[in-house]
Amino acid sequence: MKNFIKAIVITVVILAALIIANIICNKTGHELDALYTGVITPIVAMVLYDRLADKKEKNTNAF
Repeated sequence: MKNFIKAIVITVVILAALIIANIICNKTGHELDALYTGVITPIVAMVLYDRLADKKEKNTNAF
């Protein structure tokens, strides 16, 4: 259950950062391509989740 909550938190944080980046870019006149941001967002989420899961495994295997 903790892993599921971690995944939700990571996803929400990344989506919030993406929304903020889109707002800033739209105010300055730059248009972000939805295809690239749609591909990058899940990749970043998977990498962050994998690093958090690996850190947790290393801490539990150390003892």
